[in-house]
Amino acid sequence: MYLIPVPIDDTAVDTIPEATLKVIRSTSYFVAERSKTARRYIRLLGHPKPQNEITVAEIPKHGSPDMGEIKDWLSGGNNVGILSESGCPGIADPGSEIVAWAHRHGIEVVSLVGPSSILLALMASGFSGQSFVFHGYLPTGRDELVKKLRSLESHAVKFSQSQIFIETPYRNRKLFESMLQILRDDSRLSVHTGLTGLHASSRTMTVKQWKRSGEIILKDDVPAVYIIG
Repeated sequence: MYLIPVPIDDTAVDTIPEATLKVIRSTSYFVAERSKTARRYIRLLGHPKPQNEITVAEIPKHGSPDMGEIKDWLSGGNNVGILSESGCPGIADPGSEIVAWAHRHGIEVVSLVGPSSILLALMASGFSGQSFVFHGYLPTGRDELVKKLRSLESHAVKFSQSQIFIETPYRNRKLFESMLQILRDDSRLSVHTGLTGLHASSRTMTVKQWKRSGEIILKDDVPAVYIIG
């Protein structure tokens, strides 16, 4: 079972190493969150087979994937690739349940090299890479968000620990504005958008500096990674 990263940005196919591309192009059975997205990437990455000879099983939003189908593929001597929606599978992306099943059944699991927006953001932030926590998505309710952000802020200072989180593109601007209202002026906030793309941006400033700059680098159709450090 291969864990296959895909480009974070469609223009950044070169971020996928040749060794990973070889595995993709030699695999005909895939598991992904959305078949449509997976097939687009498979085609983008130069798979030699026509789409009708490639099988993609979807990971359901609720409930468990059909492990019987995946078991049949593997029992037939086929490799199976797990594809991310963006970046690395199992990291801010479904797939861990399938990998856990593979380990329980003695299936070899191989992680392939490719981009991870979370690690790329941390590398570019100037914050601690020795101690960090990824929190996924933060609460959307105002009271819960205030509580969570203040907790992250406290942990960042107390433990010298980078606090990483993400948000869906259409809520990016609202979250950013909320952070400027909730976080202390001396807290450091790093914002990363469109990583590996033509218009990638990585900026780290104090909250006070963000307020003074008046700069909004967030767009409604571009994912972002945030770090408090």
